[in-house]
Amino acid sequence: MLKRMIALVLCMILLCAAALAEGYSAQTPLNGAGSAKLNNIALAVEAINGTVIPYGGRFSFNEAVGPRTQNRGYRRAPNGRGANVTGGGVAQAASTLYLALLQAGDDVKLDPVKTYGSRFTDHYVDDADQAVVTDYDAGIDLAFTCRASSLTISMWMDESSVYCALTTGEADSASGASGWFADAPFAPVGTVTPVRQAIVSAGLDCGSDGDVLHNVQLAADSVSDTTLASGDTFSFNDTVGPRETKYGYRRAPNGRGAMVTGGGVAQVASALWLAIKDRNDFAIVEKYTYGAKYNQDYVASSADAILTDYAADLDFAFRYTGDGSVTIYTSVADGKLTCEIYQN
Repeated sequence: MLKRMIALVLCMILLCAAALAEGYSAQTPLNGAGSAKLNNIALAVEAINGTVIPYGGRFSFNEAVGPRTQNRGYRRAPNGRGANVTGGGVAQAASTLYLALLQAGDDVKLDPVKTYGSRFTDHYVDDADQAVVTDYDAGIDLAFTCRASSLTISMWMDESSVYCALTTGEADSASGASGWFADAPFAPVGTVTPVRQAIVSAGLDCGSDGDVLHNVQLAADSVSDTTLASGDTFSFNDTVGPRETKYGYRRAPNGRGAMVTGGGVAQVASALWLAIKDRNDFAIVEKYTYGAKYNQDYVASSADAILTDYAADLDFAFRYTGDGSVTIYTSVADGKLTCEIYQN
């Protein structure tokens, strides 16, 4: 009799322990996202993973993730409507969390959310009204209040998907996922995708001329996310293309102060040059400078003021001679142009 009573008590304890925690999960596919977008998602996922919200506590995606700025590691990438923005892709992490929250019912009280709706051009959710928009600067947030005894958010990613698991009650937050989740069709990998560090970078101040900044942005967008395998040659003219009005370029001063269509574009070439000029794993194939005609101030020396001209076939070209491959990222923020090169 005593053994039966002990067994019954143990069974009741186990049943109560199992009832203390419930879980909700979601995943969204990465659909061949580029490396810049993967970087941005990984930063957001890492910021959120392991967050524990007590009863009555409020979670804010924007507060957890913080500003999506270049100096915090974010890069320019397509957002949910296809526009290239710094931090593009972060909203996929928010959408994955939102899909899990929709299952939580009375365990959470969601604040009103904003979604891309008809502007949604990506494919990580089937319903555009579940594609959550977040914008730190504009105060567009994904936020909720916890109505369970506690709630633990676990987020991670692999090469194919972003995952979110929510555990209410007595969750095992040490590993980022609780016991109930072990039987799910996918399992945590333990860490998020690592964020790589640039092997070399350079930057310059583009000034405040709106037309120059517009042209620099167009050229930087064309160059960014270019990958070179060992032996590949990068051609600035081939990559950026003609600097013509029909391609969106405006008249602006070039490196010698002349008003030309596409003025300012050579600043992107100059940033590339500054990044690689002291590297022994890049070989210059073709290079021209403004020389004595240079009268601007975006680089300190005229020897670094690269001259390019698509119509005149004056190119800036170099070959990557190192091991493996590298990817070039160029971005513009607050009038500053940055060039970073990452080893893949």
